[in-house]
Amino acid sequence: MLFDVKYGWRQWRGQRGIWAVLIISLCLFCSLIGFVTNLLWLLSSDRPQWVNQTSPLITVANQDFNGNLQPTSEYDIALLQQLSAVQTVASVAVQTAVVSVGIKEIPGLRIGFYTDTLLPLLGLPEPFSQQGFEAKKAILSSQFWHKHTNAKALSQLSLYYQNQVLPIAGVAPASMDKLGNIQIDLWLPDSYLLLDVPQMFTDNPALYINSKGNRYGFALLNKAIPITQLQQAYSTLRQQTPRPQGGFIDSQFTSWLIDGVELKPIERDMLHKQAWILMVLLVCFGFIIFSSIVSAYMQQGIVRQSEMQLKLALGGDKKQLISQLFKENIPAFAALIIIAPILVYGILQYVSHIPVYRSYFVTGLSFNLGLWVAAVTISVSLYWLCAQIPMLGIMTTQFSRGQRGQMTKAQQRMSQLTLVAQLTVIVSVIILSLVLSFSEWQKYQKVSFLPDLYSYEPKVTSPLSLALTAQQLEGQWQVAGKAVALSSARFTALGDQGLQYNTSNNSGISKPINGLYVSSNFFDLLGIKYLIPATLTTNSVTVNRTMASQLADELNLNHWQDIQGITLNVTGFYYQKQFTITAIVEDQLHFGLNQSPSPVMYLHLSAQNPLFAHRIAPVFYSRTANPELVGSRINEWASLQSTHLSYISNGTLAQQIINTDPAGKLLFITSFAMAIMICLLVVFTLYYRFHFAVKVQQLKLAILLAVGGQKNTLMLHIIRLNVSLMAIAALCAGILMLAIDDYSISLLGVSMWQPMLWLYGIVFCTLLIIAITFLAAKRILRHSISRLLQG
Repeated sequence: MLFDVKYGWRQWRGQRGIWAVLIISLCLFCSLIGFVTNLLWLLSSDRPQWVNQTSPLITVANQDFNGNLQPTSEYDIALLQQLSAVQTVASVAVQTAVVSVGIKEIPGLRIGFYTDTLLPLLGLPEPFSQQGFEAKKAILSSQFWHKHTNAKALSQLSLYYQNQVLPIAGVAPASMDKLGNIQIDLWLPDSYLLLDVPQMFTDNPALYINSKGNRYGFALLNKAIPITQLQQAYSTLRQQTPRPQGGFIDSQFTSWLIDGVELKPIERDMLHKQAWILMVLLVCFGFIIFSSIVSAYMQQGIVRQSEMQLKLALGGDKKQLISQLFKENIPAFAALIIIAPILVYGILQYVSHIPVYRSYFVTGLSFNLGLWVAAVTISVSLYWLCAQIPMLGIMTTQFSRGQRGQMTKAQQRMSQLTLVAQLTVIVSVIILSLVLSFSEWQKYQKVSFLPDLYSYEPKVTSPLSLALTAQQLEGQWQVAGKAVALSSARFTALGDQGLQYNTSNNSGISKPINGLYVSSNFFDLLGIKYLIPATLTTNSVTVNRTMASQLADELNLNHWQDIQGITLNVTGFYYQKQFTITAIVEDQLHFGLNQSPSPVMYLHLSAQNPLFAHRIAPVFYSRTANPELVGSRINEWASLQSTHLSYISNGTLAQQIINTDPAGKLLFITSFAMAIMICLLVVFTLYYRFHFAVKVQQLKLAILLAVGGQKNTLMLHIIRLNVSLMAIAALCAGILMLAIDDYSISLLGVSMWQPMLWLYGIVFCTLLIIAITFLAAKRILRHSISRLLQG
């Protein structure tokens, strides 16, 4: 066997570089295909691991103006029970509170208050039980147990909430540490919500508890039903059912029913999209690999056909020859089995640090060994079949001592067809990468904020009682010699989205509106362009262009500029005030790079709802070359206000906006990395293929040179043939990309038909083919005629 291995290694003399590239590429392909298939398999489940219910389930929530998932109210969840397709509903209310562990107070803990129907509806694991719910026992999260307690046993632990002792049932599984993107520290029966009802609602606590928008609902269905049909019925029911008066106002968010138990639908869709795009690119990568392996062994088959026929003529057995070819390729099989697991480990380590994966897969992204073994087995089998190519044709041809090593007409046509297919794939991949790259570049061009504009976000660990000065509200406050602007919420997360408005001469239903409270210098400091300039005051309001157009349509005005001077009635939770529109600004990227503009009103910071304005710490903005110094001075101010208040820098405002598009960034990086790998693989394989194609014609080329042919003319002829094949591949790629254009628009939101990018992609591929052909041909034709005649 050792002789066969050494003999097979010698057969790759002069082509060991492409052999190594193909084997490593095949190992990478097996690792990536195992990872992607496992990812798609994990995403195929519509419920997390801790849900032990197999019947059809749905999640009930709201969708805000930014397209993000938001909690809803118990009233809206209970309303779903009226639909005939729904068997039962349950909910979890999430609130931040202070819990005492012994004599130590721990602020800012997230508590999940669950209803008794949640236990059978989701089939929650131990220590959740009906007896524990009735006994009002608390369940600790795994993270809380390890982080905040030093007790060796639960019996030694004392917990207090709202001055009441919490009996402990146990510790929840680690997979339940997060409910969607929310870290849950404690699970309590929803009866504890009565301890947190304000005094004004003591006569009717259910009104406060059930109308508060802090719940995520789940419903058990009688049978599986299309979610669109159920969504339509539920939306109609909400519109027809009046909301109880006196509680929290309806946020007017869009109701959102989601298949299964899923509280991170945006991340799921993003990962699902990225996985399928990666799968498509991997299929292209795999096609290039296996077509290159076929080409490499076809070249060997052409060279070794005489050898195989001679062995048969001398009495060799076909089974022995097949066994010999298998033994010759043992190093390739061994490399595949050894290198692929190392690459798998490296991929998993890299992916585990990507925020999107780390956020969605709470307990880590598991690896399915079976799927990987299947990928390796299939790859090894295909490789072994390719290794038998030198055996093809020797059954029907007779042994001859004549010169061998020339390609037949059929082999030439097969080689050209394979080349066209490879070029079609690479053209398509390059165009896809160009389209995605250009789409991302266009998004980034929307960000117009200066690179020295920083924001500082508050970190609050306990309830505040904050009073801002007139200088801060009017934008006259300076920190470290730099002007500072304020807003009630982070720029990319608008604050009071529960605001509603109507015009003073319109007594119709109020409409929901995004609102942001800012200081008077907010627009000037951030460099936001005024369309109609005016100074923001306590009794005025500034609106963006989209809201101006919306108001003009509502009031039947001729132009959006005509809304200046109109009075708006703005209402909120126990709050109502009139404001006059004085200024209009350009639409801003409050909703991220991917969201279309929505109506926004900017109110003066002093006009916040007095019920909770003193509890809201503002976000600070400053233009500075030394953000650390400004941050430290802001923290000095914060320490004087409260020991529970501090500020952290969020970096530049431009980078914050760019970070709102992790999907596009991940998709771009993935496709770009795969495109580079495919390009590199194509460069290596095409170089060796073109070199071999010239080498098998070496005798013919030598004769042509001997009778007066010119090297440049011969080289131009070879290049012209490959360029014509490139033209056919470009046409095939065009037909393919046009056929999938509708799918790309629905899946990626971009069209594949972009003529300029097509032109750039085809020109790049053509130049690449010319360069590779020139280098491969030059390597042969640089020799003298006598050397070429020797073979």
